[in-house]
Amino acid sequence: MASTTCELIWLKQLLKELQFGEVNQMTFICENQAALHISSNPVFHERTKHIEIDCHFIRENIVSRDIKIEFVN
Repeated sequence: MASTTCELIWLKQLLKELQFGEVNQMTFICENQAALHISSNPVFHERTKHIEIDCHFIRENIVSRDIKIEFVN
């Protein structure tokens, strides 16, 4: 999820530099419910300590409304 979030931010900046139009919020569609819950939950547990940095990065972009995460089957 972190690498895809980086790609979305890069695309948003590219579109802004090309003056293609204003991109307010991009939708990130994910099929992994566990990843969605971890990225939206501010409390970390012992089992998730190795992915804290990625989760902070994703959560920061969710809070700043750069991306919106949705679940798909």
